[in-house]
Amino acid sequence: MKLIESIRQSPVGRLPLRMGFGLLICVALLMVMVDRLDPAFAAPVARAGGGFGLVAINTLPALGLLLALWALTRRLALACWLTLLAVAGLYAANAAKLQHLQTPLLPADLRFLREPGPALELFGHYVSFETRHLLPMAAGVLFTLLLWNRPGQAGLAGWRRVALGGLAIAATVTMVAGSAPWKRVFDARRLGFEPWALAESTTHVGLIGALLMYHWELGGGDVPRADRDAALGLLHDHGTALRARLAALPAEGAPDIVVLQSESLFDPARLRDVPSGQFLREYHRLRKRAKAGEMTVPTFGGGTIRTEFEVLTGVPLDTLGGLQYPWLELHRHDLPNLASILARQGYRTTAIHPNSAAFWNRGKAYPALGFEQFIDVGAFSKDDVVGLFTSDAALTDRILAELDGDARPQFVFAISMQNHGPFDWRPGLDADRLARLLMPERLDEGGRYWFGNYLYLLEDADREFGRLVESLKQRKRRTLVLFYGDHLPALPPVYHQLGFDDERDAQQQTVPWLLYDSARPRPQRFDTRSWLLPALLLDAAGIRDEPYFAVIDTLRAQIDLDDRELAEAEYEGLLALARLQLRGELPSLLDEALAAEPVVEPTEALAP
Repeated sequence: MKLIESIRQSPVGRLPLRMGFGLLICVALLMVMVDRLDPAFAAPVARAGGGFGLVAINTLPALGLLLALWALTRRLALACWLTLLAVAGLYAANAAKLQHLQTPLLPADLRFLREPGPALELFGHYVSFETRHLLPMAAGVLFTLLLWNRPGQAGLAGWRRVALGGLAIAATVTMVAGSAPWKRVFDARRLGFEPWALAESTTHVGLIGALLMYHWELGGGDVPRADRDAALGLLHDHGTALRARLAALPAEGAPDIVVLQSESLFDPARLRDVPSGQFLREYHRLRKRAKAGEMTVPTFGGGTIRTEFEVLTGVPLDTLGGLQYPWLELHRHDLPNLASILARQGYRTTAIHPNSAAFWNRGKAYPALGFEQFIDVGAFSKDDVVGLFTSDAALTDRILAELDGDARPQFVFAISMQNHGPFDWRPGLDADRLARLLMPERLDEGGRYWFGNYLYLLEDADREFGRLVESLKQRKRRTLVLFYGDHLPALPPVYHQLGFDDERDAQQQTVPWLLYDSARPRPQRFDTRSWLLPALLLDAAGIRDEPYFAVIDTLRAQIDLDDRELAEAEYEGLLALARLQLRGELPSLLDEALAAEPVVEPTEALAP
């Protein structure tokens, strides 16, 4: 009797008892779905931490949606059904991302819902649809209509409906904002949540809880404050070399600069049973006359924006303290970068990417970064498509067209699209050409299909890179071409069946880079990181009056970043310098650190 009386006196407004029981059934169904679909609850660590409690807190955000839909429709069964569909869709998206990119969903992934058109157009290629799917879809639509046609609950009207809706809104708003008591419920320390290790944190907390907590940790979207002492220490340690570099005069002349970020490009020779030089023949030919090597990038299988950010700004993604999608998550976009620097040097700045300008928020970010124009997929035609996306040939044509007929030096930053995944479906490719591709015998039929699609597109990317360089060599104006891959492609069956020669995981592999100078074709071989490329590029262009990039290029030659134990303090200093650069606080610190040579007292041995 006390239980029944407490339910009748609940804040929901003394709803009829059967509604309360109906709500309990819906909550139970949500908890069962979360328990069955969330990969975290199959992990021993989650079970050891109390499976029921984790399931409960991962169900709480869905409960807010359930209450809101119930108040809106006055139909509990319909609200429950729609909430179950939403939760199932969230886990399906997470499973797809884990399959292709081996990383869980992030809060910024959900921001694509603000402008769903471009996102659905791209991500829709990863979803296979067959005729057999029509029947369950039709059944789902019919069931939804049947629930909608049921009369609204008479007991949920007037002030009770308003109270329920208000409760749902208040719970959701305070939960998203991280207000009390939610941060005590989702206790990061107790649950083992670490925003810099999202995959592991999702295993500890569960997908929905991790999404919410990640949003709290990184919702500010600003560059973290810098450790000035670490930056000063690094500058003092290398003061002599830095002073000499900053005193160097800029070179005369301004070459055109083309940066080509090639989608999903890597050298297949890194795989077992793939001979060196069999693929990327143009790249290997040109590297004999250019600076080139292997490059570490901050992403795998996707997340082009991460490598793009590092190359444009010259700072490691780690600088952002866990942010993964800078143009989406950062509040500020007017960051110091190649476009703004070259614009100050008198360059005409152009970005070209045959995808929607809205994708990754580039349409808003690029103008703020300093690009005069952004040419997106709207400038290309359907005839330019090869497979699923605009061809590298059409992109090369557009780059060459932009470089013609302008007296000013030009900076063109281009991102290719043709070789974007998925690779398990690629319509319209030449079957005879696919059949001629040489592939390791150890690959099964599925692996050969994935790998064949990738190699076909890789050949196109490599050929067009060679055509671009050969065309630029014919121009009178000196031109620098920086070419690199943004990340490895998502080829899980290929990696599983072949593995890599160095026995490291796919996520640890590097991609090729190359800097070609049409006036000074000299070979130099060394490995690097994507965030070090812009300093290298500006130095080759003779632009040496940008302090941050001069400092970074000098430190690059003096610090072995691969020796993490030796370079740990130096790397922290580099992160501090990068944050100061992004926040516009570096000039004053440089003046303080490098104002004068340190005073060295003569020793007795050197005394006259």
